[in-house]
Amino acid sequence: TEELKEYFSQFGSVQRCQLPFDKDTGFHKRYCWIKFSTPQDVQNVLQKETHILEGAKLTLKEQPRRRRSQRRNQSE
Repeated sequence: TEELKEYFSQFGSVQRCQLPFDKDTGFHKRYCWIKFSTPQDVQNVLQKETHILEGAKLTLKEQPRRRRSQRRNQSE
């Protein structure tokens, strides 16, 4: 996760980086979530066409922002 956070920090302030692991295999699940401080930081990273980290090409997808009320309703 440190490598991911370091790489994406060139596009803006990274608030959180989550790389989930499979409990059975011990390997990561081949996806992660990066949370940036501002919407502009997200746009900065999406403007770059190709992202390669440690020889692997990354595919980026923007997740729509959820409002606090939506998060609360999902957890109930």
